[in-house]
Amino acid sequence: MKAFWDECYKNEEFAYGTEPNQFFKFQLKKVPEGSKILFPADGEGRNSVYAATQNMNSVAFDISTSGREKAYKLAKTYNVNIDYQVGSFDEIKFEDKSFDGIVFSYTHFPKGVKDSFFQKMMSKLKTNGWIIFECFSVKNIPLREQNPKIGGPLEEELLYTIDELEKLIGKEAKIWEELTELNEGLYHVGKGCVIRAIKGLPNDQ
Repeated sequence: MKAFWDECYKNEEFAYGTEPNQFFKFQLKKVPEGSKILFPADGEGRNSVYAATQNMNSVAFDISTSGREKAYKLAKTYNVNIDYQVGSFDEIKFEDKSFDGIVFSYTHFPKGVKDSFFQKMMSKLKTNGWIIFECFSVKNIPLREQNPKIGGPLEEELLYTIDELEKLIGKEAKIWEELTELNEGLYHVGKGCVIRAIKGLPNDQ
């Protein structure tokens, strides 16, 4: 899997663009400046770098070395700093309850890995910490079959349902499914079906 993502990110062009995910960008307006935010599976850094431009303390990780190189290049463009580590979620070492918030942006894993991933990530969140989440729903599969450019996995276990996400991050989160028009670089282009969630932030969408 590391080789796959290193290959995906090695080109000059950014696979998912340099602009942040729009849902994340909107929700970040509710977050106090200086917040320490964890960005798992951050790829080429578009979200963590954007947060840094908004005076946030961005900490990211991914298994891709070329992803980190692109993220640092992007950060330099905006004259900001991020902390980006390379490794899988079970290799990366962060203190428990050390982050004000976590951003899950297209973090897709197999069922068994997904459960372990969320268990570990949630342990890093402060007691009153917040979550911003956007990933593809299982209902994205037919849209993906009609338009491969929208991206996202074709395997159902890699995708999300509302019930599953409630178990992963808690029923107190606001969780909903939505059709949205994505325009993110080369691989998220067109109408897709996503699961969105916020926890610990105002509930206006």
